[in-house]
Amino acid sequence: MGTARMARVNLMVDRASVGELRKLLGTRSDSETVRVAVQHRLASLQALDALRRLQGIGKLEDVFRRDMRIKG
Repeated sequence: MGTARMARVNLMVDRASVGELRKLLGTRSDSETVRVAVQHRLASLQALDALRRLQGIGKLEDVFRRDMRIKG
């Protein structure tokens, strides 16, 4: 992912939601919770983008050797 460049920002967030997410993620602070959530969301969007690019190719090879096509 490269070197992280940190910056202090002010965010308006639902404290209860951040607290619940903090428990689920096992993070130690609200800042860490937000950083991890942003990283997870970014990773999921990048994975989705990769799958869409593979869909453009037309075929994915399943490790179990089943013929699979992604339907849009």
